Amino acid sequence: MIRLLQFFGLGFLLLMALNGLSWLIDDTGEHRQMRDALPAIQGRDAVSLGGSVGVGVRFPAMCVDGTDFYWNSQDLFEVAAVADLILDGPAPPRYWIVVAAPTAQSYDNGAPASERGGRRREFHRLLFRHGRFGMVGGDWRQVLITALTPALGYDAWAGRFQMLRHQAGLAEAPPPPTDWAARDLLTLDPAAAASEAEAFTDRQAAHLERMAYYDGSIAQRSGQALLQMNRRIQAAGGTLILVVPPMTEAVRSRTERDLGEQVRAFEAMTRRLAADGAVVSDHWRDPAFGRRYDLFADNQHLNGAGAAAFSRSLARELRDREVLPAVACNYGQAAESSGFPTTPGHEMLAGVR
Repeated sequence: MIRLLQFFGLGFLLLMALNGLSWLIDDTGEHRQMRDALPAIQGRDAVSLGGSVGVGVRFPAMCVDGTDFYWNSQDLFEVAAVADLILDGPAPPRYWIVVAAPTAQSYDNGAPASERGGRRREFHRLLFRHGRFGMVGGDWRQVLITALTPALGYDAWAGRFQMLRHQAGLAEAPPPPTDWAARDLLTLDPAAAASEAEAFTDRQAAHLERMAYYDGSIAQRSGQALLQMNRRIQAAGGTLILVVPPMTEAVRSRTERDLGEQVRAFEAMTRRLAADGAVVSDHWRDPAFGRRYDLFADNQHLNGAGAAAFSRSLARELRDREVLPAVACNYGQAAESSGFPTTPGHEMLAGVR
């Protein structure tokens, strides 16, 4: 019994030492990038939030003084939570662009069956550093895990462990960070679009079904989180702009066929937001983009040329609707890649949130 207690005690001390190092050693992954990017939002006119589809909105092409804080697989609960953090700053933006696509309302990174609990823990760690230890979307599990084992579930440590295993000949080398400038040059092969769309929607449907099995209230709760976010932004004198970016005809038609209920639920959420005073700019079925496979890096994400074209179109629409102020804007200028967010290659296009 004494030896058993000694064994567990040694394991506990080792875990605590690792966790202590995880706070002391500077992260080299997404957490550090999120932490460093956050202060730059204050004093800007606009910020973009949401999942990786946020790559399609480029502020330079819109002639808007904005900065990006979208993140691969960032769910709507995390969008609302980071908005609270930004709104408590000294000079929050006036324009809040949330980029989301159909099915986004049904994702909760903290759900028991979510494949992206690590994303939520990364986000909690960011909040912890700002003195915020509350739940996100009612998720107490990931708060507890993050507090007790902060070394687990983070890209920086996962990369270190995988590199050690690689050096021992037990694993492949960890994937390098995504080169977003090079990604802007990718062009989707139209011949592969249909099969890739089928594989994507199949994975997405299975993931959504697993999460809904344990929690059927995710869509309702995420929509409520956005409504509360919108009201707080309005109280601060700002405007929430929900942008639904274009996707290829291949993935859009497949999503409507296989996940039609999800699409209708998303559209109902956008109508509730619009009725609450938010601006909704829906381009999901935009024919100007849907069949232009040369404007996409994959079925869900615009490439550099596509992002430039979409951002110019979005800016003109928002100025015509008098959402953005009229300015002299050279809409022909290039839309530079923000280089944000940096994500490992195997997770770069993991989903649309």
